[in-house]
Amino acid sequence: MKRPAALYLSALLLCTGGIPATAQSPLPERDSSAVSLFEHATGNRKRNKTFNFDLEMHAGFNADFLSGKPDEAAFRMKDIKVDINGEVNNRLFYWYRQKLNAGYENQPLENLSESIEYAFIGYRLSPKFTLLAGKQEILYGGYEYDENPLLIYEYSDMNEYLPCYFTGLSLGYAASPSQEIRLQIVNSRAGSMEDDYGSLPQGIKKSKVPLFYTLNWNSSYLDELVGLRYSVSAAQQAGGKYMYNLFAGQSLETGPLYAYFDVMYSRGALDPLGLITELMPPGEEDALPVRAENCSYLSLVAEAQYRLHPKWNLFVKGMYETASVYKAGEVFEKGKYRTAWGYQGGVEYYPMADDNLHLFLIGAGRAYSLTERAKAPGISPENTARLAVGFVYRLPLY
Repeated sequence: MKRPAALYLSALLLCTGGIPATAQSPLPERDSSAVSLFEHATGNRKRNKTFNFDLEMHAGFNADFLSGKPDEAAFRMKDIKVDINGEVNNRLFYWYRQKLNAGYENQPLENLSESIEYAFIGYRLSPKFTLLAGKQEILYGGYEYDENPLLIYEYSDMNEYLPCYFTGLSLGYAASPSQEIRLQIVNSRAGSMEDDYGSLPQGIKKSKVPLFYTLNWNSSYLDELVGLRYSVSAAQQAGGKYMYNLFAGQSLETGPLYAYFDVMYSRGALDPLGLITELMPPGEEDALPVRAENCSYLSLVAEAQYRLHPKWNLFVKGMYETASVYKAGEVFEKGKYRTAWGYQGGVEYYPMADDNLHLFLIGAGRAYSLTERAKAPGISPENTARLAVGFVYRLPLY
């Protein structure tokens, strides 16, 4: 059973008034059987969509291992967020979401705290066109990226390290209930270049128009048996320096089985993810490594879920990722530097009538391999593993 997407749900929004039911909703979808604390306390079950207030929590006990040896075991709150959204009328809507256990440092370019993920308003221009303005997620394709972050145990390197929340505009066109195209222009950074890239190579100049452009296409076929989420994007990293991303996600959903396969590629004049930069030979003590140049990353991610019972879900997930330099520079020669394999698997239990709360028991791990050209004194990433038991709860407050 596919979980609800974080943004631009493929499910149709049933509206009243001037916008018919072919319009799609950019807002998170509440489980129709969920009862908020306010409704439970007051006994008032009359529901409207003007104001929804949720508290999101992901916590558990984690046992971490490095290179097969116990490292640390402790309770950890992975995520705690407030989520406020609603529809002012059948055209105007809004969404605000903030992570409470993230940094609150203000980003100088956007003048927003980095803990704020969504802060936008939307307007349905017509039954087919929807406009968003404010802080939003970059419209990458793929199904791992599209999932609500609350439900992710570990991301691939690509989705973990690529920036994703920026301020700007996006326009969605729903050609039909199963076909959607979206155009987006947002900032390519929230702070200064040094905030995003650290120490810059010599000769790198500040970008005068630091923008990120994305074209996204979502579609489904055979009565939603097969789904596609594709995107292509380009961003100015610095003066005359650009980054390009290509994401392609394919999904299959039939009965209790849901599976997807994502192919993601990123290429940038400045290291887009920063992982090759971490392989820079150590320099002066406490000095930040100079950002690597001409780097590319490839990620393949596959996951399968099987809802063997309304209250029980099994899943497995695998990842294969590479990091390379596509053009030799002063420090790095051309070639592949890093390969990573990831695996996850577990069981989830849903004790309530809705899917807002589930308990989990999962295992996850990463194995790394560096090529000879990548090896330097003191640089040797350790393989990691983790066992975790905990809960995920999207608590409807109002």
